[in-house]
Amino acid sequence: MDEFHHAAAKSYERVINYFKPKFLLGLTATPERTDGQDVFALCDGNVAYEITFIEAIQRGWLSPFTYYGIKDDIDYSNIKWLGNKYDHEELLIEQLKEERTSYILDNWKKYKQTRTLGFCSSVEQADFLANFFKDHGVEAVSLTSQTKNNIRQQAITQLKSQTIDIIFTVDLFNEGVDIPSVDTLLFARPTESMVVFTRQIGRGLRKSKETGKEKCVIIDLIGNYRSADTKLKVYQDPKKKTKPGEIIPILPESSHIYLEADVISLLEHLRRKRSPRRERVFNDYIKVKETLGRRPTYYDLHLRGKEYRQAFGGYFSFFNEYGELNKDEERVYRRHYSWFEKLEKEMMSKSYKMVVLQYMLDKGPDHWFETITPEEVAPYFHNYYMEMEYRKTTDFSNKSNQKLWQYDEKGVSRLIATMPMSKWLDDDDLIIIENNNFEINFEIQKEDREIVHEMTTQICEFKLKAYFSLKGHEYE
Repeated sequence: MDEFHHAAAKSYERVINYFKPKFLLGLTATPERTDGQDVFALCDGNVAYEITFIEAIQRGWLSPFTYYGIKDDIDYSNIKWLGNKYDHEELLIEQLKEERTSYILDNWKKYKQTRTLGFCSSVEQADFLANFFKDHGVEAVSLTSQTKNNIRQQAITQLKSQTIDIIFTVDLFNEGVDIPSVDTLLFARPTESMVVFTRQIGRGLRKSKETGKEKCVIIDLIGNYRSADTKLKVYQDPKKKTKPGEIIPILPESSHIYLEADVISLLEHLRRKRSPRRERVFNDYIKVKETLGRRPTYYDLHLRGKEYRQAFGGYFSFFNEYGELNKDEERVYRRHYSWFEKLEKEMMSKSYKMVVLQYMLDKGPDHWFETITPEEVAPYFHNYYMEMEYRKTTDFSNKSNQKLWQYDEKGVSRLIATMPMSKWLDDDDLIIIENNNFEINFEIQKEDREIVHEMTTQICEFKLKAYFSLKGHEYE
């Protein structure tokens, strides 16, 4: 099974279970960072063979590369960061300026070889760059998820035959596409995921006897975006040690890196600014992950939960920034960023809000978001606090609540309506109350429901755990 980093996904799991293989071989370039579940467990922890692309270059299995780090003049500090990516519209305003595109074209002409893949942030940028290059005498096309498959295949064939010079793409050739003749990669976008960046580099490293490719040229625009000072670690030989904070990687003898002076200064500046807390949180996370043998849940890391929110904006925001979300999770996180952000930031003077949410989540992935009423929730809500003495004494023991220790549906329903439900409301309108109906006010597509439910559940569990721990009780 190729692209085995997806193997823990339900769709892949169904395939494996259907065929019931006596021997299963998984192949992947990024086994440890792209899937939230334990991929190795699917193969009983057996690793038949493991090699990095740096080692593969050293052995002559992949092409060596020459990397050119070019200064990106966009000031990313002025562009809004939305937890896992830069604001689409604000970034486009900067990317679609002709003087910047001319700068990209000039550097591409300076360093390119014969066949180029150009990686972009959006469909709009890919189309704009392709049209600009064509207007300046370059045979260029843009291929995106909106492009029909037959047109994609035609463009790939034309690139191989050098009928066209460059294909601009958006996340289309990250994996599963093999074009060995590609000998130049152009990164005209900020690096938001180290895993995706690694896969994209792999598009240019295949050897090609047909074209006699000697090396891959990588042209990378580096600006003051979030991961710029760490991205060069991708090129480092993992078996060779470097000094703490070293940003110039140790390469195979056949490969080279050239950084403009402005880029070196920029990377040094970003490295000095990097938050010690963020590095510590990440290192703590790696230790827990290695101990568990899988990606930790929010619940596993509840003692560090506050730091994830303070340093990264949230647990799943941290996952996204460090490439720990799989492809489906990343899609869901981007679609429902506002909802996860709301949950992460939700203030809790009492545990009531999360108890109501927990009741909803208990209905399962396909029904948790359906409308509820205070009367419907009342029995569950009351039993939750009466079930454990510490819950009752912590959040259900003031004078008015003590009257409700003997179950009174009207009284408990009134409390739910006025206390947790109304307190959920916000300017974002993600939750609304109409005619005593409490509703999740956003659509969740069917293919996203299981992941949205799982992520929401993890945050809810953490919030309850952290709340009662803060009050001096171990949550049960």
